[in-house]
Amino acid sequence: AIGEDAGSVSVALTVNEVEDPTTGQNNGMNDDQKAAVENAAGSAASVTVYSITLEVITGTGDGTTTISNFNGGTATVTVPYGEEVGGNDTVNVVRVEEDGNMTPVDSSYDPESQTVTWTTGQHSFYMITKTTASRPAGGGGSGSSSNAVTADKTEHGTVTVSPAKAAAGTTVTVTVTPDTGYTLETLTVTDSSGKAVTVIGKDGKYTFTMPDSKVNVKATFMEDNTMLNFFTDVNPGDYFYNSVLWAAENGITEGTSDTTFSPYADCTRAQIVTFLWRAAGCPEPVSSENPFTDVPEDSYYYKAVLWAVENGITEGTGSSTFSPDLVCTRDQSVTFLWRAAGKPAGDGDNPFSDVKDGVWYTDAVLWAVENSITEGTGGGTFSPDANCTRGQIVTFLYRLMK
Repeated sequence: AIGEDAGSVSVALTVNEVEDPTTGQNNGMNDDQKAAVENAAGSAASVTVYSITLEVITGTGDGTTTISNFNGGTATVTVPYGEEVGGNDTVNVVRVEEDGNMTPVDSSYDPESQTVTWTTGQHSFYMITKTTASRPAGGGGSGSSSNAVTADKTEHGTVTVSPAKAAAGTTVTVTVTPDTGYTLETLTVTDSSGKAVTVIGKDGKYTFTMPDSKVNVKATFMEDNTMLNFFTDVNPGDYFYNSVLWAAENGITEGTSDTTFSPYADCTRAQIVTFLWRAAGCPEPVSSENPFTDVPEDSYYYKAVLWAVENGITEGTGSSTFSPDLVCTRDQSVTFLWRAAGKPAGDGDNPFSDVKDGVWYTDAVLWAVENSITEGTGGGTFSPDANCTRGQIVTFLYRLMK
């Protein structure tokens, strides 16, 4: 498939050991990658870096194309590893990302052939590390004693470690969870002498190899200003913050102006159908036949409405009308989502006194409650006839899609 995409006549997978990975001027690594490798070299017994490149020779033979990923395919790489590996040693492979983060890769070390094997699906730099678990001085016993892993208290997020005590050579996991509206700024792990311990991972999950001493974990968080790239009227403390940010980043909403989302404004029927259509990937309607006289072909919601009709999400408000500017109520909003999800059954108990059995929206509401899409409006009520705001409908959709 790769060869066909590039019009190629041959494909070459090249694996080269990187010389001087932390200091080399022409080894292809950027400064973040070099710094990450240098940091790892400070706590590992040995470090070796390989560059893996997939090149396609073009059909015209006038050059090569480097493929950054393998189009969903993988390649198994086996390299010689001449380092002495003892019973206290652990050999691991990590991918050195462009931003300096390190992603663990499943790998194996074969002591008979003295080789390391792993599977890759993309062009990158891969680092092999050997860490040695120290044994305590003194007689008799075997293995190393456990030392404490502590995490400093911090603001605007939480940090947890597991396990809380570990022997040298043990993998310790650090879970970082920023508060809404914040993001991780720094994460450092230091041993009892203040020396930095190499940390790998990303997206809230990080690991390190326990040294033969206690360690301290420290994280700092900073305000995530991503929302300001989209809207100024959505704040970190708002219940719909994550939902609106998700919708904006995924092209589901463009807001009501260049800088506003208007979360408390009523949501119209045209808006909610358009949100659903965009969340589904903006599929082209099968038919161009428009059953509604009030849905112009040049309107932003034209294709969304046709798609919604084809998929049984709406039948309109009359034989030839859709009423795009009509405000959508909470019962209508949840029903649209339920139909878009395929009308799944809701088997739970009815917690709402204002949702009667057998009403046209009852199944949709029970399904929404069962799937944590809504908890109602308080006091055992759902408020089916209340207008649905833009903040509410985007939150419903976010919970459905997540």
